[in-house]
Amino acid sequence: MKITRKNWMQIHTYLSLFFLPAAMIYALTGALYIFDIREDAGATIHEYKLESAPKKGEEVQFMIALLQKHNLEIPKNTEMRNHRGNPTIGNIRYNVSIIKEQNGSFILRTVDRSLYGILVLMHKSKGKYYFDIVAVGFSVSLMLFYLSGLIVTSFAKANRKTAFGILGLGFIITAMAVYYSV
Repeated sequence: MKITRKNWMQIHTYLSLFFLPAAMIYALTGALYIFDIREDAGATIHEYKLESAPKKGEEVQFMIALLQKHNLEIPKNTEMRNHRGNPTIGNIRYNVSIIKEQNGSFILRTVDRSLYGILVLMHKSKGKYYFDIVAVGFSVSLMLFYLSGLIVTSFAKANRKTAFGILGLGFIITAMAVYYSV
């Protein structure tokens, strides 16, 4: 089957519409992240100083007991994992960690993130793989959007020289931005 100009326009249109929510998430969280609005923006954070660290292997029971003592939510997922060397339970929306500070003391830290914070972590691929599937589909679609745009406009021979000049300028400016940003 030959892919016609009409087919490329349909592919472009339908994929654009399907992935518009993902594009909005990536654009919003990416731009705000540049302005230092990170995943803890709007989060409710509680910190409690600990007298000592829990014994190895008893971290989960220790965290749950402290959460109950302070009437805080217990995460649904209580399977412990290490996050930056700190025992952690929960998920990207709500998690509890025992953090060793630079001075050697320990704190229990709970983080209940806002929707924006969750979306930032999705952008950074910190959630489960479901959103990663959408992200990869969106990435492939972006390439198809540009390819379909090039194919649709390839028939405009009058502006071909200008178009290739702009494309070359885009490569040069992007390469310079990367080089000077390192």
